[in-house]
This record gives sequence, structure tokens and C-alpha cells, in this order.
Amino acid sequence: MKLTAFRIRNFRSIVDTGWQSISPDNITCLIGQNESGKTSILEGLKVFYSGVISEDVLRSDLSLPEVSCRFSIPEGWLIKIIDNPGAELKELLSGLTHLELTRRWIADLTSVINVSGEISNYLDSLENAWRLYLDDISAKLEEEMKSIDDSEASLLKLAEEESEIRAKLAASDVKGIGFRLFGKKAADLIVGQNSGFTGLKNQLNGLKKHKEEIIEELRKKQSVKRAGEKLKKLQEKNTLIENHLRELSIKLEERHQKMTLLTQLIDDETDHEWRGVLNDYRKTRSELDINMAELEKHIALSGYVIEGSSEADAANKVSEIIQSHKSQYNSDVLGRKYFEYCPAFELFEDFGSLLPNRIDMDDIISGNDKVEGYKAARNFLSLAHLDYSFFQQPSSRILKQKIENLNDSLTHNFHDFWQQSIGKNNKIQLQFELDHYNSSYGEKAGKPYLEFWIKDEGERLYPKQRSRGVRWFLSFYMELMASANLNNRQMVLLVDEPGVSLHARAQEDVLKVFEDIKDKIQIIYTTHSPNLVEINKLHRVLAVQRDDLDSLRSTTRILDALRLSQASTDTLTPLQSILGNSIPGEGFSSERINLIVNDTGSFYILNAIILLMGFKGKICVIPSTNVSSIPLLCNILMGWSMDFAVLLFENEEEVQIAERLKNTVFKTDSDGTELIIRMPAPYLNSEDLLSTLDFKNHILYTREGITVPNSEYIKEKELPRNFILSRFLTDVKAEKIKVTDFDEETLENFKLIMDMLGGLK
Repeated sequence: MKLTAFRIRNFRSIVDTGWQSISPDNITCLIGQNESGKTSILEGLKVFYSGVISEDVLRSDLSLPEVSCRFSIPEGWLIKIIDNPGAELKELLSGLTHLELTRRWIADLTSVINVSGEISNYLDSLENAWRLYLDDISAKLEEEMKSIDDSEASLLKLAEEESEIRAKLAASDVKGIGFRLFGKKAADLIVGQNSGFTGLKNQLNGLKKHKEEIIEELRKKQSVKRAGEKLKKLQEKNTLIENHLRELSIKLEERHQKMTLLTQLIDDETDHEWRGVLNDYRKTRSELDINMAELEKHIALSGYVIEGSSEADAANKVSEIIQSHKSQYNSDVLGRKYFEYCPAFELFEDFGSLLPNRIDMDDIISGNDKVEGYKAARNFLSLAHLDYSFFQQPSSRILKQKIENLNDSLTHNFHDFWQQSIGKNNKIQLQFELDHYNSSYGEKAGKPYLEFWIKDEGERLYPKQRSRGVRWFLSFYMELMASANLNNRQMVLLVDEPGVSLHARAQEDVLKVFEDIKDKIQIIYTTHSPNLVEINKLHRVLAVQRDDLDSLRSTTRILDALRLSQASTDTLTPLQSILGNSIPGEGFSSERINLIVNDTGSFYILNAIILLMGFKGKICVIPSTNVSSIPLLCNILMGWSMDFAVLLFENEEEVQIAERLKNTVFKTDSDGTELIIRMPAPYLNSEDLLSTLDFKNHILYTREGITVPNSEYIKEKELPRNFILSRFLTDVKAEKIKVTDFDEETLENFKLIMDMLGGLK
């Protein structure tokens, strides 16, 4: 599994990053200002793997985090991990070449891992069909229960009518007895009485028959009635559990609201009241899950009962109907299963793996990760491909020779990445030695320990005696290289601001380590340093910034390489620095024409001229690092859909670049606009726009005679060109130099350049 994209929601300053693809060559760089959200992205990816968060990651609205990762996988791999997925699911899984996993946190800040994407959509469709089936049965059961209620009501009503008729019949009997007792022979009354008696008898018989029909009907529906009554009890229980869970959730939210500014883990063992709420919440959630499962199973059983099956037969058929409507796998089950094969996400902690001066062999053998330097020592031995058996060599001489050979090998490998020297040629060396405690160490006497050194030609020092930069890089180098040597699991390495304490050259060494391990480990790192951004590999860059740059309450958004033009100047500082534009407040503009010039010196000159001449055109001067970088800079601005032009002078290198630009970058331009501004022959570089006299007076501040073009003079004398030209711009801004201070030749040249810039639309 290889990480290809991520999406983070509701995590600190992040509301929703949307899906962000990472670099296909396994090195991804996050650039942006402080507080933009770069570290939050790394931490979001870390907790995707660990599942552990604290309340300080919650947003003010207490919305719960959700982190999704997309992985590329070999086609057919998904079905090899699970058994009997079913025909439809098997067909889906067999054709997928990527997998999405999402970790969601719930109110107690525990989490669940699910599959998402196409697999989840399919499983959700099954679940929706299952819900519709259950809803349909529930509706039918509700109709049956209403019918039963109606029948029982009818039975009661019939019983009342029967009682009334029996009372009338009893009254008729009493009257008949009276007639006989008193000897009255009223034939017409007797006939009327007999007629009424017979009618009541017929009604009574009719009621009895109707009652028997209803009773028989109710008898047949006893199973349905029991099913309905049990459903009602389960639903009532479900409502009680949900209400209790809702009350507990409110208590959890109140707690989170109080703790959002603290970095306290949710599992606080000392707060017994809080632990009680947590335990109650987790127990109630479990109870709800159990009750819901029983409720669903009972509804499915009720479907068979309604169709006429006995309760016993219905119970036997429940699993059959569940299998026909539901996959044996759900998002949770598959999520947990596939997550077992997920790459490990590790956040490299600065100085978390510093090499110790000394460590006992007993601590290494026992795996005592609490002892200082344990991790670094294990990394060191891993790089040397050593285990405890190595130190069991009976011959002290042979063991020392092997250790010396290993020290040479380790140092040689380290030098492949660490290019820094103390002085011109004196590079540091890594060494370790095996020794034993002497008798002065009491119980440790005679026991072995490892001792580490970082040596140079001048002296041999313990790791702790070396500079912060050396210690950091050594720690960084060992952990990354040791991790790359582990073959048991893939890894995504997250590095926050690598090499902050390193020199610019050493920061480039960090990139060399990344390049060396990228085929084994994926790296995502943050930086502000232009030395850690490769301008020829902009596909690796994701720019991170806030929606509202003036408010820390605003949300984080991410811009990929194709949308970097939307990023702020400060966000793009590393890119602008590496391109040559390190001037505060300046940067690419989507509202003006970006005028690319050959270097920073020309940037200073052109801006000074624009100020002196009061030019009002919408021009943004963009310096390249050097002439050879101009085509790359053009391609970048073209990719960002920004308006730009190029100012070139009449020297050999820029003449070649002009031809190259015409044949490549501007080949398709058809609107007639001249986007390559060519200065005529006398102007070899921007400083040649000043007359020799003005060049001496306002830039060199010297009376020395100059017999060559100004640009040639700077080269011959090896003058600090950028410094003296930046000083010129500073003096112009401070109004120490005004346009009236220049001679006619210079002013004509200034007017020429202004006319050229004025022609840009």
C-alpha cells in the first residue's frame, strides 16, 4: 500500500483540506507561514495511524476530527485479504487499484477506522436496502398490530353487546314466569314475547359466531402480537438508551469545551468523576449497539412471522434473510482488516533519537526503551547490521578489529550524505566501542557497555559535546536510514521543519537523505527554507495558508503546484527565494505584469529606475536566480496563468536564452504582443543603463577612471554587485538620489526602458 492522497477535516485550524494528492515520487514538501496549519497536517496524518488525540486538536465548535487516506494497491490485492466476500463485493474489490480508509473520532475521543470511497458506497447501498427492507417489515408489523388492536376492540364491543342481549333475554324469562304465576292467558302478549325472544336469541348466536371468528383470527396472530409487543419494548429501550447517550454526550462536550486549550489526553486517570462519565458513555454505546442488533434481528424475524412461519422457523430463517440483504463485511470490519496492512505513519521528533555517550548492553538486549538514547543506539546497531551475537566473539583482538572496520564503513556511508567539514578537509567520523565497567561501578562491574564518539582530526568528543546541528543531522540520518532498512512494514515519514539548526549546505544534505530513502519510505515534510525546496520539482510542493491571513481563527487551505498563483507572497517565500526574489514585500502578482529579469542585481536597478521616473504602469519585477533559470520561471508563471514578460540584455548568455524562449515558451503566442524585451547592443547588463559618470557617482562612490562598460568593470574588479546595487535602490528610496542628479545620457536610457515597459499590456 502506498499513500497517494489525504483529506483532513475538523482538526485544529483545518475545516476540510479536500482531497490532496501527494508527490508520486514519494517526497512531498509543505510550505507556508507560521500558524498556517503545516504542522497540523502532519499531526493529522500521524493520528490517522495512532488513533490517539487530545482535546487541544478540537475546533471551537467541537466538531470531531476525521482523517482519510487513499492508497494505491495492486489490482486484485483486496480480495486476497478477506474470505468469501460474496459475488458482487468480490467483483468490485478485484477491479480496484486504490483503497480509501477513514478514521473518525466520536464524543469520548476514541475512534473507528472504516473503508470509504467506492467500497463504502457499495456497502452503504446494501445497508440502505437493508434499512428499506426493515422499514417495510416495520410498517407491515405496525399495520398488523393495528389490525389486532382493532380486532380486540371489536371483541370487547361484541362482548358488551352480548351482555346486553343476555340481560334482555333474562328479562323476557322473568316476564314469562310472571304470566304463568298469575294465570294470565294473553295470547297476543305471549306471541309478541316469543317473537322478541327468538330475535334476541338469533342476535346472540350471530354475536357468538362473530366472536369465535375474531378469536380464531387473534389466535392465529398470537405470534405476530408477541412480535409486535417485543418490538415496542425494544424500541422503548432504544429510546431510553439514546436519551441517556445524548445526556452523556452533552457532558462530554462541556468537558471538551473546558479543555480545548489544554494538551491533556482524554484518559485522565486522576479525575474519577470524568472517568465515570467516560465509562458510562462507552458502556451505553455498547449497549445501544447490542440493542440495535437485537432490534434489527427481531424485525427480520417478524417478517417471517407475518408471512405465517412459526417463531421457531422464523428464528432459523433470520440469518438467511440477513445474508441476502447484507454483506458479511461492513465498513468497520473491512476498515480494521485493511488497516492492518496500512503503512506506518511516524512523526520524526527533533532530538527524540539522540545518540547517547554510553549505553549498557543489558538495556539494549532487554529492549529498555526508557533509558536515555535507547532508540538512537538501536538505530546505530541497525545501520551496522549488528545484533547481540556479534559481541560474543571470544577473541578481543578480532572483535576490536571488526568494530574498527564497522566504524570505517559507518563513517564512509555517513559522508555520502554529510558534506560539511571542519576546516577544508576535516570531516567528522563516527565511532563506537565495546568496553566493560571496572570495579568502581559496584554491581555493574564487569558488565559490557557501548560508548559512542564523534571524532574529528582535532579531538574525539562524546555526541553531547558536539554542535546542535551535527547532533540533529546524525540523529536524523540514523533514524531515517535505519527505518529504510526495515522490511516488515511500509512507512510514511512525517518531518516538521527538518534542519532548522543546520547551515544552508547541510540542509541540502537533508534532501540527499530524502532522495536516498524515497524508494523505501514516503516523506512528507514542512519547511520555510528555500534550501529544502527543489525548484525543478514543483510537483512536490503543497502551499498551506489561512483563508484570512489576518485572522488566526480562519481556516487552513492547501494549494497544489497548479494553484500556487493563488497563494500569498509570504506563503511562497521559499519558492521566491530559490527563484531569486528574496525582497520583502515583493512577489508574483496575478493583477500586474510580472517582468522577469536576469538576477537580483537587475531587480534593484529596475526598481530604482521605476521609482526615479515615477512609472505608473502595473509592473512587478521578478528576479531569476540566474539567466539559465529564466525559462523555468517562465514555465511556472505560464502554468499559473499569470501575465509576464522577459527583459534581456545583449550579452552572449541572454542572446541564447532569447532564442530558446522564442522557440519554446513563446512559440504559440499569436496576439502580436512582444513579450521578450531585448535591450540593444551597448547594454550588456542593467548597470550599463547608467552613464559611466553616474555609475561612479551614485553606485561606486569613487572617482576612479572607467574605460570599459559598467558591467565589465564590476566583473574585473570582482565587486559585490548585489550589495552595491541594493545600496543604490536604498538610497533612491530614501531620496538621497533624485532623478535630477543624473546626466542626459542616463536619463535617455531611463526613458528608453520606461517606453519599453509602457508598451506592455
